[in-house]
Amino acid sequence: MRRTRSVVSVALTALVLAGCGGGGSPDGSKDSATPSADAAPGPEGPSVLLSVPSAYDPEQGWQQTLDWMPEDYSAQPLVAVGTRTDTVAYVDTTEDGYVVQVRDASTGTVRFTSRPWEPPAPMEGGGLLSHSVQLPSVATAVQDGREYVVLWAHGETGGDALNKGKQSVRLLVFPADASGSAVAPARQIDIPVEVPALGEDYIQVADFGTGLEVHWESENTDKKAVAVDVTSGTLDRCADACAEGIGRVGTDEGWVVSDRSQGAVSMPGTWDLRDAAPPGAKYPDDTGSNEFVGVTGGRLLTRWQAESGSVMRSLTALHDAATGKLETSIVCDRPDGEKAVASPDGRFVAVGTVAFDLQQRSGHCLDAGEERKAGVYIWSIAGGGTAYGTLDDTRMDNEQTAEVDLGTGTPRLLPEGTLVPDLTLKSTGVFLSPSPTDGLLISVLRTQ
Repeated sequence: MRRTRSVVSVALTALVLAGCGGGGSPDGSKDSATPSADAAPGPEGPSVLLSVPSAYDPEQGWQQTLDWMPEDYSAQPLVAVGTRTDTVAYVDTTEDGYVVQVRDASTGTVRFTSRPWEPPAPMEGGGLLSHSVQLPSVATAVQDGREYVVLWAHGETGGDALNKGKQSVRLLVFPADASGSAVAPARQIDIPVEVPALGEDYIQVADFGTGLEVHWESENTDKKAVAVDVTSGTLDRCADACAEGIGRVGTDEGWVVSDRSQGAVSMPGTWDLRDAAPPGAKYPDDTGSNEFVGVTGGRLLTRWQAESGSVMRSLTALHDAATGKLETSIVCDRPDGEKAVASPDGRFVAVGTVAFDLQQRSGHCLDAGEERKAGVYIWSIAGGGTAYGTLDDTRMDNEQTAEVDLGTGTPRLLPEGTLVPDLTLKSTGVFLSPSPTDGLLISVLRTQ
């Protein structure tokens, strides 16, 4: 199995490498040991005590074990957080199918559980391995000020024993403030896709700060993107704009794309990022002077080149995604990162070893240098401005972790074996780790 930077995927990968199986069989079937998806956490708090940063109390919070996971699977996020509703959503199972369950982050109280669902039939040869199971996934999105939970899966719809079906991503949309059990989705949306046989890692369903989007890599190695109106089911395909590049994020003003060959970022017909070059950028008028790095919270992170004496160094800039307007920038050698992250309140944004404070319009470079042996790669940011990360750019077992005060930019090495939060909310952190028994352990711990 190839290494991946996806936080949840890495936690699941660790289970596979350790030979830990879940309650299901490799063909995705469920057994009688599957717990009820309506089971509430016990009042005693976490039963498995973790080594966590001092900001979190390992004894205060709640835990949920997803012990149904098969040994072989196509890994996608099984956990998501709602920053507006302060909730944690995850995929679970019942005897009748998959469900999404949503809990209050602070108390662990179940807000709602969806009715059981059988996702589209898996694609033949899909997944990272030909025998892997393709699992449903979960995401959250905000539209018109309201938060939604989206249960989704990739597979084949409309086929039978005689006729081939159509490959699609199916979305089930639930208001995040729903309540009760066996809750029906407010809307089901099918999005036709053409994904290579390698499978699920080529699909992304997420809200980058401008509403729900689906991105995938097509059979001809091109990339496709669709913005989804979760209230009406209307799709805004990145068509004309994506004829000129790769769709990165859709906004009310249009699609932001990056050039396929040179990476230059623009909103075709509206603005070109070369017109908003950061101070110190070298050759800002060149076509390939900038390239896309990441997007989160409605902000673009781009890479430029800057001259430092006789040496060329990378310069990372932060732009408003709708207008391309420059917000701040910093010179840093290693701004790499497949996933940009933001604090729950949106004030702090980071990718790789670069972090920005939007309120102060300043940045921090956490790369290795004259005084630092290793860089800190940020994976999550708490609301107070403490970032958590690792000394390597991948999330694997037994890695060294660190925390960073984004007020000063000062990193601090954490004791060996300390886990850092994979996701953060205003007063809790979500830690994902292999369960001591089987499957994935979700630990939601309160701040001290």
